[in-house]
Amino acid sequence: MGRAGPLSRDCADTYAGIAGLLFHLYYVRTEGLQATPAAISLLSADESVRYRRFIPPEKRLEYLVTRVLVRTVLSAALGTPPGDLRFSCNEWGRPEVEPPTELSFNISHTPGLVVCAVRQGHTLGVDTELFSRAPALLELAPQVFSRQEQADLFALPREERAHRAVVLWTLKESYIKARGRGLAIALDLFSFHFSPGHIGIEVAPCLDDQGNRWEFRLVVLGPHLVAVAADCGNSVAMSVNVTELHLSAFGAGEPPFPD
Repeated sequence: MGRAGPLSRDCADTYAGIAGLLFHLYYVRTEGLQATPAAISLLSADESVRYRRFIPPEKRLEYLVTRVLVRTVLSAALGTPPGDLRFSCNEWGRPEVEPPTELSFNISHTPGLVVCAVRQGHTLGVDTELFSRAPALLELAPQVFSRQEQADLFALPREERAHRAVVLWTLKESYIKARGRGLAIALDLFSFHFSPGHIGIEVAPCLDDQGNRWEFRLVVLGPHLVAVAADCGNSVAMSVNVTELHLSAFGAGEPPFPD
């Protein structure tokens, strides 16, 4: 693909409209990718240490693709060379650009897919999961879903429960990631409900939040489901721009991942 920094010109141009209620979802399919020295060279010293600690090759590659994707996307958005970007984490482990910017981003990965969501000025969270995890999530329902969600789930026809379980899990993960506190937020303190064309959330008073501030979107990417949560205040509904990236060419020399 062409370049605008590390991204194609089409990808970079989308950032002209990144403000407001538009968010961008970038994804990379990891099947068939192989690490190269060019990709590894983009990692910071700490990231390089973590990369080498992963023993299963697929987990090592997944981590590398995640870091390269984040650096690729944020490089285009901020106009900073990908290898120069620095990150910090809050006390619950949410990554942020250092020094802080008005750009909000979040990442998620599961076998076969890595995703990065980006938005200007508003908090967001993203999660992805394989639909094939549905049986395990149904078994875990009493531990990971609220009482109302469980009641709604098991009131569905049996053939619809697997899909709903994956939807609930990815939505719940996207919300706690958007809040920046991860599993420090108990999963039974908020509930999702569904009506045609709308996903709503009810939150317990102790979470100090208002459900009507939030917008949620679901994106199906083959065998994967992606959920995005965004704090939109009282604004109009947000829109999403979904782009698949084939990571390549960071300047002259070897690409980070062979096409």
